[in-house]
Amino acid sequence: MEKERLQELEKKIQEYETIISEMSAPIIPSILPETILVPITGLIRAERFDKIREKLLNYIHNKEIQTAIIDLTDITGERVEDVCLEEVGRELHEMASSMSLMGVRTFFVGMNTELVKRMVLDGIKLEAQTFSTFQSALKYLMKEKGLEFRKMVE
Repeated sequence: MEKERLQELEKKIQEYETIISEMSAPIIPSILPETILVPITGLIRAERFDKIREKLLNYIHNKEIQTAIIDLTDITGERVEDVCLEEVGRELHEMASSMSLMGVRTFFVGMNTELVKRMVLDGIKLEAQTFSTFQSALKYLMKEKGLEFRKMVE
């Protein structure tokens, strides 16, 4: 009886981990066509990057996506668990390279100074454009596509 209860609890934990994983890197359609936003939040572990990359590639494969904006605003040294900032840089490089092979441009936004410094010192180069904020990336894309926001007159 106790063994069954333990198995049931382990199953619940796995379900909750899956839900948390899905919520901590949602794929959000942007207001711009063929563009997605992926805010990465929560603690970063090596296996999370694999899951996020797999989720992104599966999503991209089934949709007409041209640009993915990966928001790293929440990723700080304190948020990185069992992975050094150098490894985070390598994971971001692999993520951008994978999406590039799928025909998707990657924009990284919100990179903190610790991560940028570590990547530069370690010689890690991203196959992606970077912007300080999500808003600046959107403005760039809108200008590139000949789009602009206009105030609606009542």
